[in-house]
Amino acid sequence: MTWTVSAVRYVGRSAAILSMGLALVLSAASAASAQQSSSEARTLQGVWYVQVTIRDCATGVAVAPAVNSLVTFASGGTLHESVGGGGFLPGQRSEGHGTWTHKGGPTYDQRFVSMINFATAPGPGPGFEVGWMKVRHTVDVIDADHIESVGTNSFYRLNGEVYRTGCSTAIGTRFE
Repeated sequence: MTWTVSAVRYVGRSAAILSMGLALVLSAASAASAQQSSSEARTLQGVWYVQVTIRDCATGVAVAPAVNSLVTFASGGTLHESVGGGGFLPGQRSEGHGTWTHKGGPTYDQRFVSMINFATAPGPGPGFEVGWMKVRHTVDVIDADHIESVGTNSFYRLNGEVYRTGCSTAIGTRFE
């Protein structure tokens, strides 16, 4: 086969165009991968060690020492929470079950319910009635391993009547 000047130019141009197209595809894939890694790093999904502080709703002042809990934000938007302490007697409060939703950017909403299995009279603590409690928080993912949240809690009697409400904040660290 004899190569002409026009054939060499054609092959050269084709190779250059193919190379530029391949470079463009690879750079787009790399950017998409980096963007995906960045968004995955800022997701709420996973297990978190959380410290919750009960606060006076009017002043924001802490009214009790922080309470430790573990919260799992599962794929699909379900949530499981287990608390250690918090003014409840052993077995008095069930683990929390609920949902979470992405609100946009680094912000999520969480809400869960837990059962109050038996009553305690007010004493050194506030006292609780048989029923359930609901917690609602707005959670912000600070970085891949840290969250902060703020929200409310409501306590219900068995007949559905609210007998107490409160406010709380939380900070969390991802459990690996």
